[in-house]
Amino acid sequence: MDNSFLLDAMDWSYSRVSSFDQCPHMFDLTYLQCKDRIENAFAQWGSLGHSLFERYFRQQIELWDMSRLYESEYPTVISERFPFPRLEESYYERGFEYFNDFPGQIGDEVEILGIEERYHSTLGGRPVVGVIDLIPRNKSGLIVCDHKSRGKWKSKEERRKYLRQPNIYAIRLKEKYGEWPTELWFNKFREGCLDREPFSEIAAQEDRDWFLRSIDNIYKAESFPAKPDRFFCDYLCSVREHCAHSASFVE
Repeated sequence: MDNSFLLDAMDWSYSRVSSFDQCPHMFDLTYLQCKDRIENAFAQWGSLGHSLFERYFRQQIELWDMSRLYESEYPTVISERFPFPRLEESYYERGFEYFNDFPGQIGDEVEILGIEERYHSTLGGRPVVGVIDLIPRNKSGLIVCDHKSRGKWKSKEERRKYLRQPNIYAIRLKEKYGEWPTELWFNKFREGCLDREPFSEIAAQEDRDWFLRSIDNIYKAESFPAKPDRFFCDYLCSVREHCAHSASFVE
């Protein structure tokens, strides 16, 4: 099936491209068949954290408001259930502890240049969109900061894959500010740590090539096979109700 008329109308984001990399069938159901999507508790918890950071850095709330708002907004924002009660308790408690002890800044930031900054640009002739969580500057230079709600990396390979996103954003910073960032930060608020990576132009070029090559592969794809992963399929995939590989499948 020729999907070029649908693909030609798309703006390409990291999440859209990486969904194909993770599971071509998920990409098909989401962006080509346009099936209804549902949320999951993990993503909702991450969204609550993002919302608190955005409001704080926009000076819409004070530092001492963060844990109070986390506590009061949690029941309404987290409408989906975690797979296990103990898991929900763990997420809730870690979030409260983090925002209760939040020092008021991330790392050694000196100035905040961008907060949830949306952009529309081109990359290799493709229309590209993105949202950069935070753009700090410190004495060393610009930084791409990505708020992450996940825990410890499973491997070095997994961490390297996650660096693709801030590297794509680094290209945008170069375009806008005329300079590369000096570091890439993961603000891992579930784990309560700041994961810092020195910026590498070589890695950014590799990830640019991966991004554009993935889009080319989507255009060339004659089928979109599933890559089943039990936990992801049952609890995380946003189109799990439409996929027979998920326990949530609705016929």
